[in-house]
Amino acid sequence: MKKENFKGLKRKQVPAWTYIVITEPLKDEHFNEIGWQNRQGIEDARNLVHYYRLTTDNRIVMGGRDVSMSYGEDMDRDLNPEIFAELKDDVRELFPALKDVRFTHEWGGPVSVPLDMAPAIGYAGDKNVVYSLGAVGHGVSMTHLNGLTVADLILERKTDLTDVFFVNRRMIPWPPEPMRYLAGKAILGYMHWEDRQYDAPKGGA
Repeated sequence: MKKENFKGLKRKQVPAWTYIVITEPLKDEHFNEIGWQNRQGIEDARNLVHYYRLTTDNRIVMGGRDVSMSYGEDMDRDLNPEIFAELKDDVRELFPALKDVRFTHEWGGPVSVPLDMAPAIGYAGDKNVVYSLGAVGHGVSMTHLNGLTVADLILERKTDLTDVFFVNRRMIPWPPEPMRYLAGKAILGYMHWEDRQYDAPKGGA
């Protein structure tokens, strides 16, 4: 494995941190009040989505809402008290009956973000090294699919998975710092602006 195989990957992605909070286990009376009967996983239509579901022991997992970005080599962003507090407020706003619910866990972690926010898989220099990046937004399902695609590439099999647009595609690189940070903040600011329009109360006719 050659170091130069990886030189081009760094500017194909940047880390953005996403966050989650978890409630204490809900009681039967909570479910009777909030009406969540079929245990669906839910997400909304914002750019910076809220996504939430129930655990096997009936806790609500609430994630999303906002992300944080780093400058340069900083990777110490796993904790963000402001976003944790906003996510807890979101739970209470969505489910007023849970206004006194306790939150027992909170954490964050980075996801890989290409400039065009689409996944990318391919060979890094030669067929001995395969990369996968950009599972942003729907990471669990994308990483599972990407893993199957990577396996086909390693085994040099031509399949429906390897014949999609994001395999060995050309990518727009992120600019170097400080332009990379400024570009990321500008994109994030625009996404926030769009979400504020989405969240704003709509007037009746």
